[in-house]
Amino acid sequence: MGTHSTSTGRSGRRSLVGNTLVTVGALSSAFGAVGWLSALRSPSILTIVLGFVLYGLLPLVVGVAFVWRGLGMIEEAEAARRVDAVGRAALLEALRGGGATAREVATKLSLPSARDAERALDGLVRDDLAKLDVTDDGELVYRRDPETLLLQDRDVN
Repeated sequence: MGTHSTSTGRSGRRSLVGNTLVTVGALSSAFGAVGWLSALRSPSILTIVLGFVLYGLLPLVVGVAFVWRGLGMIEEAEAARRVDAVGRAALLEALRGGGATAREVATKLSLPSARDAERALDGLVRDDLAKLDVTDDGELVYRRDPETLLLQDRDVN
């Protein structure tokens, strides 16, 4: 419902920022390569060294860092989209049989991580479609509410 559109918007922004970082990083790295070539044309050894560092190495390192972070943000956005694609019915189905932990649900539904499954399951708890229990060992277990089981099955999508 509301969390779905917010999550989708957030993943879209993360993807846009990630793509921007990759683009800026690639341009910076290209500038570094050209900077090295222009530094080699200098008559002074000091200018060559400074040119290598300032025009070549620095933009290259910054560019690689931007590309690395940008790709990470794109991967996070894709993981959020995969979690959004998992419907409430599938989440509730994964909780049949006495409940499950976020890790078990992530395994059953092939989600990228238990953290992503936990976020999706927390949405079910907020909407009163599931209950959250804590075991004696401190583990969080999500359960379907047996009193509203028929209502949930009808209104889940």
